[in-house]
Amino acid sequence: MKPHGHGRRLFGMRGVALVAVVLMATGCASGGSAKAGSSSVAAASGLSSPIPMVSIGSPTPSDAASRSRVAAVTGLARRLLAQVTVPDRSKELGGQQVAVLAAPLTLFDDDVIDVADSWTVPEAADEVLNYVQHHVPPGLTWDGSGGGPVGTADVSYRSPAGPADEGARLYFAVAPDPAGGTDLRVDVQDRWQPVRPALEQVPATVTGATLVRRTGLRETPLPPITIHVGTDIARHIAALLNALPSEAGGAPDAGGGADTTISVSFDGDPGNVQYVVAGSFYSAVTVDAPSEAMPTLSGAGDLDNYLEGFF
Repeated sequence: MKPHGHGRRLFGMRGVALVAVVLMATGCASGGSAKAGSSSVAAASGLSSPIPMVSIGSPTPSDAASRSRVAAVTGLARRLLAQVTVPDRSKELGGQQVAVLAAPLTLFDDDVIDVADSWTVPEAADEVLNYVQHHVPPGLTWDGSGGGPVGTADVSYRSPAGPADEGARLYFAVAPDPAGGTDLRVDVQDRWQPVRPALEQVPATVTGATLVRRTGLRETPLPPITIHVGTDIARHIAALLNALPSEAGGAPDAGGGADTTISVSFDGDPGNVQYVVAGSFYSAVTVDAPSEAMPTLSGAGDLDNYLEGFF
């Protein structure tokens, strides 16, 4: 769910994402000055890199390919954070607590990367937020904004998705500091995409597909409807499936599971893999392979709409 516009936002499909603004009476801590036009990493404090506030929400993946993805996306997040420009006279805190805590925390997800840095700034909160919005790193688009207690505000920007990530979100949050001035926190949050095993790719040689639609699954299941489609349609479905990214956390849980699913199995697939498509809130595909556990596929809205057109 990725709504845009003003107001509180929910980020993440499987977990509960919170943009929390919490006032903490910590006062202004000391740190180096980050000049206008300079990056946060190159601040006069001499810090070589910001402190990661959150890494991934579960133990490091055991396979080398996934660990490589985690490292790559962490690097992307750090580089984006290093491009952030803050006002003159800002004092970098290097991840220390500040009066505003505005990390977009995503609970229960195990594919989230989050790196952050923080500053105290002598100017008022609205001036600070206005400044950072006029110095957003290139290539980003506005993603939403929100607010909390008096004087607090946050705004986010989004970068395009890449081969290994969902596309980073850059969050700015400001709040008055009890000791005077404004606390500024910047988070870069992204999701790493697991490597899809070869078995999860539908072969280009499939000759047809069987579709089974099941509905009423949460309360009173109705009899399933089964249809068979020919080669051209099957290969188009295969192309849609093969284009979907993997995600690390399994299928989302919205309480009771999806009410309607469409299962797809392909003629001529030597792996006998079944794809179960859940639309609406889920927009995900669970993959059932007899020989091994498969990652869940995400972003399946277009696929689900295409399949529903056959019933």
